[in-house]
Amino acid sequence: MKTISYIFAIAVAALGLSSCSETWDDNPVVKTHEGVKEASFLNNPVMQNMPIMITQANRDGNFHLTCSQPDFGYAAAAAYNVQVSLTEDFAKYKEIGQQFFDCSEINPLNSDVASIIEELAGVKSENDLPMPYHKVYMRLRAYIPQSEKNTTYLSNVVYFDAVSADYLAIWVADVPVDLFIRGGVNDWNADVNADPNLPGPWQFVTGAVENTWILRNVTIPANVSIKVSTASWGAPNLGGNAGENDESQMVQPGEEIEMTAGDNPGHIRLKVDFTGNVQLRLEAGEYFILFDPAH
Repeated sequence: MKTISYIFAIAVAALGLSSCSETWDDNPVVKTHEGVKEASFLNNPVMQNMPIMITQANRDGNFHLTCSQPDFGYAAAAAYNVQVSLTEDFAKYKEIGQQFFDCSEINPLNSDVASIIEELAGVKSENDLPMPYHKVYMRLRAYIPQSEKNTTYLSNVVYFDAVSADYLAIWVADVPVDLFIRGGVNDWNADVNADPNLPGPWQFVTGAVENTWILRNVTIPANVSIKVSTASWGAPNLGGNAGENDESQMVQPGEEIEMTAGDNPGHIRLKVDFTGNVQLRLEAGEYFILFDPAH
């Protein structure tokens, strides 16, 4: 009887301990604070003293950072964002939007770092490339997503000693690109300007927002066939979705339509005479066109 009572007591104690443990795990207490705290939790990168050139070929590679978790009161499911600057005091910096959740695998993309350092260094066109090598500083912003306002920490600052980029990683507005309106308005030609910094009469330039392009102040008569393509009729080769060649999709000014790509997309024809801007955008792999009338 004593043996049974002893076993029962052990079982009750074990259940009690288990219950307490589960209660703690299910109801952790977050250590909150006002404002943004600073703490040293970012490790020096292994490659900090190696020259790094970011190119089109390696743009999908990444930098590698590791850290320890700041004191959230328990082992929280924290998020980490990388901030990048060209000065140690972070007087000007940009934060990469990608979140990381593993302290051992904080790997910002080369392309994201390239676009930030080009912007901070004042790169405006390919004429400014390749960039000179810069000392690039990074730090982490750590937080618990559900309580971001009062759990945010900034890490110590680390650096990569020499980083450069040799391709245009940033989106710069008003840069002529290899995209043209081609059709009855210009004998299907793709004329470029003698000055490469200025667009030809039917040539698109980059828009204010990434993956948008604009052709300003053009007049297109009603019922004239047009397409959008490169100077060599390469991709993207864009037209209407009514069929091939002499088949046309009729479009009203002010109406945005999805374009058809391929070797021989159909023509686009406007229902009425048009004067204004032609806007092109790329979203989720599909191109859309809008003939925006002058007001």
